[in-house]
Amino acid sequence: MTDRFDDETAAGGSGSDAMDERLQRAPIGIIETAADGRVVDVNDAAATLLETDPSALRGTAIGECFPKSADGTLRETFGGPSPTPASFEEYYPLIDRWLAVDVHVDEGTLVYVRDRTPQKETEQTVDRIDQRLDRIQRINSLVATVLQQVIGTSDRSDIARTVCEQLGGTDLYRFAWVGDRSFSEERLRVLAAAGDAADLRERIGESLEDERTVPGQAAVTSGKTQRHEAIAEDDTVPRGIRRAAFGHGLQSCLAVPLAYQGTVYGVVTVYTDREDGFSDQERVALETLGGVAGFAINAGQQEDLLVADTGTEVTVEVRGETVPFVGAAREADRALSLAGAIPRGDGAVVCYLTADGPLEGVDESLTDCEAVANVRRIRDETEPLLQATVSGETPVTALAAWGATIEGGEYGAESARLVAEVPSDGDVRRLLEAVDAVVSETQLVAKRETTRAPEPTEGFRDTLDERLTDRQRTVLRTAHLSDYFTSPRGSSSAEVAETLDIAGSTMLYHLRRAEQKLVEAFFDADSPTEAGGSDAARDDVEPSTTDGT
Repeated sequence: MTDRFDDETAAGGSGSDAMDERLQRAPIGIIETAADGRVVDVNDAAATLLETDPSALRGTAIGECFPKSADGTLRETFGGPSPTPASFEEYYPLIDRWLAVDVHVDEGTLVYVRDRTPQKETEQTVDRIDQRLDRIQRINSLVATVLQQVIGTSDRSDIARTVCEQLGGTDLYRFAWVGDRSFSEERLRVLAAAGDAADLRERIGESLEDERTVPGQAAVTSGKTQRHEAIAEDDTVPRGIRRAAFGHGLQSCLAVPLAYQGTVYGVVTVYTDREDGFSDQERVALETLGGVAGFAINAGQQEDLLVADTGTEVTVEVRGETVPFVGAAREADRALSLAGAIPRGDGAVVCYLTADGPLEGVDESLTDCEAVANVRRIRDETEPLLQATVSGETPVTALAAWGATIEGGEYGAESARLVAEVPSDGDVRRLLEAVDAVVSETQLVAKRETTRAPEPTEGFRDTLDERLTDRQRTVLRTAHLSDYFTSPRGSSSAEVAETLDIAGSTMLYHLRRAEQKLVEAFFDADSPTEAGGSDAARDDVEPSTTDGT
């Protein structure tokens, strides 16, 4: 210890007595120094913050005894001939603390030290949350933009290109690619890609050709989002992809299936250079995008089927305890026929069933089936008709999810045969795989190409006109011209009847018969109803009861 320090401590007392007693009891750390920066005294609070003993600080230069920080501001403050006033906050790694330091120079020099670690941690947490919220908002905005563009197209290539261009090459995601599953080989193919990593696309394409597993294939197989973090260290990723990703600073990727109602059409994989990978909110947003893209692809298949001149009709035989209508046919001991099936849009399919006998027992059996809901008898007399809504994993829902049009089917006590139509370029093998995934056994019974001969508008109109009686034609046209079919209606049924000077029940009877023939002509070209026959004669018989408006 120097003579100068001995003189100062002798004049002001020794040890803790040199410092004012109030400063000793202060709740913050206080260090008293001489003009040359040597520590004269220190209170217990300062020694605790610096994780040392007060005696180890006294007599040493503050620049040496004070822990080192990244910026070294305290040493600069005491680096001149005399200390300079200063206030700053710095992180000190050796004690793992943020300290607020105030150097006060008056007659003497006092260094006030306060622990700012809790406040700094709170500030950093708030900053991270703000950054995360800002990122989520930007991602949601990006996804909303992609969704708007995807909804406007149904072509699979256009959908893939839109998704990649909007996601890849942004400051959110450095690279994105879409893999297509709709082809005969048992592997993916790159349909579109975007971003500043062209060689990564090449490595992905090469790996797919060599049938090596790439990020995205597991998402297609499982139908669930797959997250790959630390790609460079992931041995499940082909070496070429890992090296290309590392070369561009890409550290993680997220693979989201493009799926709708259980059918996976492909996958979108996005890469980022962030160490923290992808948050749960990002995953949910991108899964929403994958679902909408899957819906758009499915809608495109449906549209292709509606407007196509050719198609492929397949007959599939299925067996399994989970087929609802097979169980009902077995319990009721009668065959059931599927007269029609209409996808409802939420994964469920509304089915219309006829039986080769009374429906007693059929509806009760279906009511107890977990996959069937809304069972209702539509008619019980001639040609009994039953309505039932099917959901979950069943053959009809699998066919509908794939984009097939279900033409009909037969259900027996052991098996069922379903007839469906798919676009001519549809992948029938994939379709069978989708059905086979929900039953114990699937067999392709028949496959044939169909050709549609579009009927000219004039021919359709002439055929329909022949089916209508004069009274039906009059009532139908009067109702049309009276805005009876608009919403809101321009005329009520009573007003239309008054216009024709007939009873309301008579008007409704002829109107419904005309509507029935119009619908039959549109949906069933083979309808046997012909003008001039017994049916036409019966059409002109006046109804005996009023059936409401």
